[in-house]
Amino acid sequence: GAAGALAPAAAVAAAPAAPAHAATAELAQVATSSPLESARLFVAIATVALILFQGPKGDGVVNSLNENRVFGSAGEAKSAVDYVTAGLIGGFIVLSAILATQQ
Repeated sequence: GAAGALAPAAAVAAAPAAPAHAATAELAQVATSSPLESARLFVAIATVALILFQGPKGDGVVNSLNENRVFGSAGEAKSAVDYVTAGLIGGFIVLSAILATQQ
Protein backbone atom coordinates (compact mmCIF):
# COMPACT_ATOMS: atom_id res chain seq x y z
CA GLY A 1 0.00 0.00 0.00
CA ALA A 2 2.39 2.71 1.18
CA ALA A 3 5.25 1.68 -1.14
CA GLY A 4 2.90 1.85 -4.12
CA ALA A 5 1.83 5.38 -3.15
CA LEU A 6 5.43 6.58 -2.98
CA ALA A 7 6.48 5.27 -6.38
CA PRO A 8 4.29 7.67 -8.45
CA ALA A 9 5.47 10.64 -6.38
CA ALA A 10 9.10 9.70 -7.07
CA ALA A 11 8.33 9.37 -10.78
CA VAL A 12 6.64 12.77 -10.82
CA ALA A 13 9.56 14.38 -8.97
CA ALA A 14 12.05 12.99 -11.50
CA ALA A 15 10.01 13.99 -14.56
CA PRO A 16 10.64 17.80 -14.64
CA ALA A 17 14.42 17.33 -15.03
CA ALA A 18 14.21 16.44 -18.72
CA PRO A 19 11.96 19.37 -19.82
CA ALA A 20 14.09 21.85 -17.86
CA HIS A 21 17.19 20.65 -19.70
CA ALA A 22 15.30 20.74 -23.00
CA ALA A 23 14.15 24.29 -22.26
CA THR A 24 17.73 25.35 -21.51
CA ALA A 25 18.93 23.81 -24.77
CA GLU A 26 16.09 25.52 -26.63
CA LEU A 27 16.97 28.88 -25.06
CA ALA A 28 20.58 28.44 -26.14
CA GLN A 29 19.47 27.60 -29.67
CA VAL A 30 17.14 30.62 -29.85
CA ALA A 31 19.81 32.96 -28.51
CA THR A 32 22.29 31.89 -31.19
CA SER A 33 19.90 31.82 -34.15
CA SER A 34 19.83 35.57 -34.93
CA PRO A 35 20.52 38.93 -33.30
CA LEU A 36 16.81 39.79 -33.35
CA GLU A 37 15.95 36.56 -31.55
CA SER A 38 18.61 37.36 -28.96
CA ALA A 39 17.25 40.89 -28.53
CA ARG A 40 13.71 39.55 -28.12
CA LEU A 41 14.90 37.04 -25.53
CA PHE A 42 16.70 39.79 -23.60
CA VAL A 43 13.64 42.08 -23.74
CA ALA A 44 11.39 39.23 -22.56
CA ILE A 45 13.61 38.40 -19.59
CA ALA A 46 14.03 42.08 -18.67
CA THR A 47 10.26 42.65 -18.87
CA VAL A 48 9.46 39.67 -16.65
CA ALA A 49 12.14 40.71 -14.14
CA LEU A 50 10.91 44.32 -14.00
CA ILE A 51 7.29 43.24 -13.57
CA LEU A 52 8.22 40.81 -10.80
CA PHE A 53 10.29 43.45 -8.99
CA GLN A 54 7.33 45.83 -8.91
CA GLY A 55 5.20 45.59 -5.79
CA PRO A 56 1.42 45.35 -5.93
CA LYS A 57 0.98 48.70 -4.16
CA GLY A 58 3.70 50.68 -5.87
CA ASP A 59 6.52 49.48 -3.68
CA GLY A 60 9.41 47.28 -4.78
CA VAL A 61 11.59 48.94 -7.41
CA VAL A 62 9.72 52.21 -6.98
CA ASN A 63 10.45 52.22 -3.25
CA SER A 64 14.17 51.65 -3.73
CA LEU A 65 14.40 54.32 -6.45
CA ASN A 66 12.60 56.78 -4.19
CA GLU A 67 14.86 55.98 -1.19
CA ASN A 68 17.96 56.62 -3.29
CA ARG A 69 16.49 59.95 -4.46
CA VAL A 70 16.80 58.98 -8.11
CA PHE A 71 13.51 60.77 -8.73
CA GLY A 72 11.93 63.71 -6.96
CA SER A 73 8.92 61.81 -5.66
CA ALA A 74 7.47 58.31 -5.51
CA GLY A 75 4.92 59.31 -8.13
CA GLU A 76 7.65 60.25 -10.59
CA ALA A 77 9.49 56.99 -9.90
CA LYS A 78 6.33 54.94 -10.43
CA SER A 79 5.59 56.80 -13.65
CA ALA A 80 9.13 56.18 -14.93
CA VAL A 81 8.99 52.46 -14.07
CA ASP A 82 5.58 52.22 -15.78
CA TYR A 83 6.97 53.87 -18.94
CA VAL A 84 9.99 51.55 -19.00
CA THR A 85 7.72 48.51 -18.54
CA ALA A 86 5.40 49.68 -21.33
CA GLY A 87 8.41 50.34 -23.58
CA LEU A 88 9.79 46.86 -22.98
CA ILE A 89 6.41 45.26 -23.72
CA GLY A 90 6.07 47.37 -26.88
CA GLY A 91 9.59 46.42 -27.93
CA PHE A 92 8.81 42.75 -27.44
CA ILE A 93 5.68 43.05 -29.59
CA VAL A 94 7.56 44.90 -32.35
CA LEU A 95 10.43 42.39 -32.35
CA SER A 96 7.92 39.52 -32.44
CA ALA A 97 6.12 41.08 -35.41
CA ILE A 98 9.40 41.62 -37.29
CA LEU A 99 10.50 38.05 -36.62
CA ALA A 100 7.09 36.71 -37.69
CA THR A 101 7.33 38.46 -41.06
CA GLN A 102 10.80 37.02 -41.68
CA GLN A 103 9.65 33.41 -41.43
